[in-house]
Amino acid sequence: MEVEFVEGDRTMRFKALAVAGVLLLLGLLAHLTSPDAASRAADPMQALKKLLDRLLIIALIAIPLFAGFSIYLLWLGVRVRRSGQYPPPGMRVAVRTKIRRGRRAKWNAILLFVLAGIFMVPGPVFLCTWYSISHLVTELGHPNKQMQPAPRNGADDLRR
Repeated sequence: MEVEFVEGDRTMRFKALAVAGVLLLLGLLAHLTSPDAASRAADPMQALKKLLDRLLIIALIAIPLFAGFSIYLLWLGVRVRRSGQYPPPGMRVAVRTKIRRGRRAKWNAILLFVLAGIFMVPGPVFLCTWYSISHLVTELGHPNKQMQPAPRNGADDLRR
């Protein structure tokens, strides 16, 4: 049996590099907007609030990216499973890729489904982290807030 290959496409290579560049720029932007040590030392609460706003922005940018990537991986996994080969027929690839059929294609489809599930996790994690930290900041913002005494029920009044 002859080994088959799908030749790399220059357009796909450019698209892959563009996506990698955008992700790199987002990481650089996140690093450059972090509060510096001087602002953390001067006013820690203000630095924490800025960090919280930054976390929300990162979450709102990352959630659609992760969801889109997860949907793409699911779609690709379905195509691989239906066609019985990886890469599926008609798919353009960035580099020369050997066509896998049979059990290897099945395992590639399973891997794509697992990766799609993994990429769905960071979105809710970012939102839950932001929500928890925002409540922490709210509680820390009111340090003199005292606990209210628990209301007494009727049984306590009858014993007196």
